[in-house]
Amino acid sequence: LPFTTDYYNLPNGGVLLPSDLVRDLGVGVSADLNWRLFIASLVKKAMSTAAWVLSTFKTRDRETMLTLYKSLIRSVMEYCSPLWHSAKSGEIQLAESVQEPFMARKQGLSSMNYWDRMKELGLFSLQRRREQFIIVLVWKICFGSVPNSCNIEFWLRGRRGLEAKVPPLYPVLCVDTTA
Repeated sequence: LPFTTDYYNLPNGGVLLPSDLVRDLGVGVSADLNWRLFIASLVKKAMSTAAWVLSTFKTRDRETMLTLYKSLIRSVMEYCSPLWHSAKSGEIQLAESVQEPFMARKQGLSSMNYWDRMKELGLFSLQRRREQFIIVLVWKICFGSVPNSCNIEFWLRGRRGLEAKVPPLYPVLCVDTTA
């Protein structure tokens, strides 16, 4: 990625054609290194699961619904979230759109706004949870619990504490025009 030709010849004689979305370990990235299609597929899967839960379980009891939400719906939206976390507001709103309608169906919460519902249930937004996962991941990288395959540089700055320099996700791509 990205492809400079329309196909790639494999060593066994086969041909590999370009694709709009490439998946590895369940995470998809588009040819332009964008997460938009993957986030949309996550939202579709989570909404489908939410619809199944709401149609299968007649109870709207808070504890039951919260348990079902955390185990079946939120887990889908949080899979590998430090990797695909987006800073684009449209993609953040798309991801948050899963949680809001499901929470409104809970007993006694339909008249509250989204943030009051979240406070009442003791939940954070999905964006906040992804940010927390990223902080924990960087902390683990800093102290050697997980490998530093991203080449993040850490240094201590006296009173300012620990600082990190995160390299860009992908280097600037150079095309060799002499060949």
